Amino acid sequence: MHWRQRIFLFILIVISSLAAVVLSNILLQPQVTLATEAILQPAPKQQLGNYDYFGESLTPQQAAQLVQDKGLNPQDPVSYQRIGAVQITEQLLARGEDLFFNRKIGDAFGLQRVFGFGVGVARLVPEITKAMIDLQGKPTSNLQITLQKDVTIGSRTFPKGTVFPTGLDVEKGALLPVGLKLTGDLSCAICHVVVSPTGQRLKGVPNGDLAIPFLIALAPNSAAGFARLEFNPLDPKYKGNGKKIIDSTGQIVELPDPQKFEAAFDDAVLDVPFGNFESSPDAINNTTQIPTNFTFKTRPFLFDGQFAVGPFGGLTAQTNSVYSSEINLLAGAQISAQTIGIDPEVYLGTVLQNAADPTLRLPKGAPVKPSQWLRQVAPNPTQAELEDQIPAPGTGVYPSLKPSLFTYNGLVLSPNTNSLDRAKGPFLFGMNAISAWESSLVPPPNKSPENQQALANGSVKRGAQVFEQAGCITCHIPPFFTDNKTHPNSEIGANPARGESRVALNDLLVSPKLYTFNTPVPIPANAQVIDLPTEGISATPTTLPNGLLPDGGYKTLPLRGLYLSAPYLHDGGVAVRAGAIQATANGITVLDPKGLGLAGTLSQGIPAESASSLRALVDSKLRAQVIAVNKAYPPLVRSRLDGTGHNFYVDDPAQQTDLVNFLLALDDDPGQF
Repeated sequence: MHWRQRIFLFILIVISSLAAVVLSNILLQPQVTLATEAILQPAPKQQLGNYDYFGESLTPQQAAQLVQDKGLNPQDPVSYQRIGAVQITEQLLARGEDLFFNRKIGDAFGLQRVFGFGVGVARLVPEITKAMIDLQGKPTSNLQITLQKDVTIGSRTFPKGTVFPTGLDVEKGALLPVGLKLTGDLSCAICHVVVSPTGQRLKGVPNGDLAIPFLIALAPNSAAGFARLEFNPLDPKYKGNGKKIIDSTGQIVELPDPQKFEAAFDDAVLDVPFGNFESSPDAINNTTQIPTNFTFKTRPFLFDGQFAVGPFGGLTAQTNSVYSSEINLLAGAQISAQTIGIDPEVYLGTVLQNAADPTLRLPKGAPVKPSQWLRQVAPNPTQAELEDQIPAPGTGVYPSLKPSLFTYNGLVLSPNTNSLDRAKGPFLFGMNAISAWESSLVPPPNKSPENQQALANGSVKRGAQVFEQAGCITCHIPPFFTDNKTHPNSEIGANPARGESRVALNDLLVSPKLYTFNTPVPIPANAQVIDLPTEGISATPTTLPNGLLPDGGYKTLPLRGLYLSAPYLHDGGVAVRAGAIQATANGITVLDPKGLGLAGTLSQGIPAESASSLRALVDSKLRAQVIAVNKAYPPLVRSRLDGTGHNFYVDDPAQQTDLVNFLLALDDDPGQF
């Protein structure tokens, strides 16, 4: 071979080798890009026509095969109801939305006549009316009222002329705030719908600045909810003019002084920041912030993942709890001795002795058993504290119901099939309808200029890479950014109070069962029963969900819609006010220390800002400052709200900026504007 040919061949080999390397890099590069692009893809949505089967989404063909495998006729719609499958239809979604916005939460007997929620709100009717008139039909996400008289709650007096932010949202031209009725009743929408600056309804977005503590403390007998906080009615410091009753052992017991007890409880309620609420009757101070309702494929539910069993992967159980165990004050007496160490007669007596309706208060004179007095003034429990609620199968007979993984007080909200109630239908229809509708919700698009810029300059894509490289993706798995697990708090390191809220129930549980979804209400004697599947959810049907034992845990939260759900973590403790910090290429500078933490935001009725609060979530130094501020504020210490836990940080300024921009972009279509 001529030397020129040899040189040419050598050059050709070199070029071919280089080309192979370049080609290899070209082929490898799309894999990285595809991985990033996949993280930024929209999440799948609940499909019309599909069936929910205890959290699994089945196509019509799959559902038909399941029905057939169980020996039933797939051509008969009732067959699907008999096995617990719920078909997603437009009609079901419409009913769910109607219930969400318009069906009252709570029974008229307990919430109104005993607790007095409507009576409390009525104290502000002149102020709310004037504020609504002053809007002149304009929308607002935070109705500001000016007190027309001094308002005393507990040991605090809000003087006349005080401008008070209620957090109530008002749509354009509306006559009442979203979720609040003329009767003093409220619906789910009061907490889970906000109004945008342009007047748009943002469904499923938490009303994070709602003055829940203030609205609750206004009630004349708010201490009827004493089991939600660390209050022992027999504590000697509450002694005074309390009624004497007969407890369940036949002993004479003196109840707390109703005025002292009410004032102390109101003070404790007012410790809680706006946007936070307490729903668990566990005698633990463990309030949480309002969660989002973007629920599809994000089981288990609530911040500790306690609801994981039943239709829609536990969502129906959570929905049911809002209407039954969270609001039903009197049914909590059933297992109060086992769970909070309070005799059931003492529990009922404390709830009733200061009832908003004087006719329900314990009688003067000789001591009585409160349970007997209750049946004297309200002979039929189904028309009183059990309004529209029925015992779940296998839980026993009221008032001795046992909890299950589906219902913690043994009750299910399911109005009579032929009643006029909005939730009427066969067994559990209304609760499933709400769950189906909530599962159809997706985060609204983030149309802020900041998000547009971050998408255009590549910051969001770089942030997705940081998210992956930092290991966040291990637990927050796309496209819903959760691993659908509850992790023991030994891993999470948060304040343990909320994570352990249901641990006391573990030894009391019975197997979770429901009636078939074609069962009419009232329940006939021969009604069929479904055993709810718990495999992979809990060790046994009578054991709390995985991750909660022995000391409690926290769910891996989904991340979509973060830009609308500040502050962060279960307690909302990671909170920063707008303008309180400045992020530069050199790091974060705190401009206003008074704007850090819940102490500087929602404890003052001031909203937390998303981008700044996310900085506090992922920046170790800023988080430490936020925690220090929270821990230095006594009301937050008493409420056990501090922003600790989830100690995963990205402290490099450039990477942190990109990561925050990525997290803020997680809307309905994160990769697009």
